Amino acid sequence: MLNKIFRSFPCFSTIFPKRNFTIDYLQDVEIITRDYYGSLRNILKSFSNHKINLSDIETLKLNRTAKGQKIVVKLTFEKIDDYKFNELLFDLQQRYDEVLIDNESQTPLVPWYPRNDEDLKTIGLIMEVKEENNQDHPQFKDQEYRKRREEIAKLSQQHLIGEPVPYINYTEQEEVTWKKIYSILRERVEKVMSQRYLRNLVKIENALGFKYKIPQLRDIDAYLKAETGFRIKATHGILSQREFLNALGHRVFCCTQYIRHHSTPEYTPEPDIVHELVGHVPLFADKEVADLSQEIGILSCGTEQKDLSRLGTLYWFTLEFGACKENGQIKGFGAGIASSIGECDNFPKANYEKFDPFIHADRPYPIQTVQPVYMYTESFEEAMQELIIFGKSLQKPFGLYYDFIEKELKATKRVKTHLNNP
Repeated sequence: MLNKIFRSFPCFSTIFPKRNFTIDYLQDVEIITRDYYGSLRNILKSFSNHKINLSDIETLKLNRTAKGQKIVVKLTFEKIDDYKFNELLFDLQQRYDEVLIDNESQTPLVPWYPRNDEDLKTIGLIMEVKEENNQDHPQFKDQEYRKRREEIAKLSQQHLIGEPVPYINYTEQEEVTWKKIYSILRERVEKVMSQRYLRNLVKIENALGFKYKIPQLRDIDAYLKAETGFRIKATHGILSQREFLNALGHRVFCCTQYIRHHSTPEYTPEPDIVHELVGHVPLFADKEVADLSQEIGILSCGTEQKDLSRLGTLYWFTLEFGACKENGQIKGFGAGIASSIGECDNFPKANYEKFDPFIHADRPYPIQTVQPVYMYTESFEEAMQELIIFGKSLQKPFGLYYDFIEKELKATKRVKTHLNNP
């Protein structure tokens, strides 16, 4: 079965292992001082005088006593040279009751996440396909198909972000399967999908010839880079939820290259290149949807398992099966709708609910059947704002932002990572 293919890569995870790290480009200073009008302003003035930019400020009131009220102010900033730091420290120690530097005992411990392209090389080493749930499907019983599936998976498994995506020489039968399912889906999406999705699909069809052949992921990669800065990482199959979402935080889409079984082109028990390209790619070619995807990805990095699962659910109800208001009508924009004949047929007669991340983050959903309810928003701007507000409610001890110049996730506080989460 598919999990056997990873035994042929015994050195892959040795070359690119996940290693814990501590954010070492930031410094912390904790100041204890009297709480008075202007106390915080005076602290900030000290940093301004020394021309130091702050990345995070945290305040806490201490117990009030007969001697008055004191506060703790924790300030985080990018490392500076020793001379400049010593000048700052001397200045602070002259002004305030107590000054603590880089208190290691208070550095939070969070799940490992990829910071940059080098860390992204570890993405895709864990596959989570529960094949026992799909044994009756020809995709898992046809040995000739399995052999071909594993051949493509091996090529995809070896792809590293930043390198050309492996070229797949698709067979005549695979091309016929693509044309058949694409022609059916193309007719369905016109009726149920949003104009935002359809506009991007037409652009991609004209640029890459979707109608006539299975597109190569290296061409998709180049197209998305030019449109929204999204990149493609070829992968062998279903990844862990953490890996898939973490990659989105870097504007990286982990994408399969194999195609569903030719005998059942209308259905696949696992994501394939039809789902990826017909469903997801037109959305990643749209800047607002790309930004929404990256926001969910950034929120997932370094978050604990419970909140990660909640973010995965929100991803399901938006990027996979989301809907939006368009000229007074509810239209689909989720990849799971666009790439499924059953979902396209089900969408017009299903129920709809207004999307609320605080409610729907804990809502269960079916995986092997069509969706009974689709969540919709008034606009993508609304969806983004609600996600940002929801993100602030997560039990996450630090913030992250993406540096598009260095292609790196930057932390706002010092943290350490652990590898205990899947």
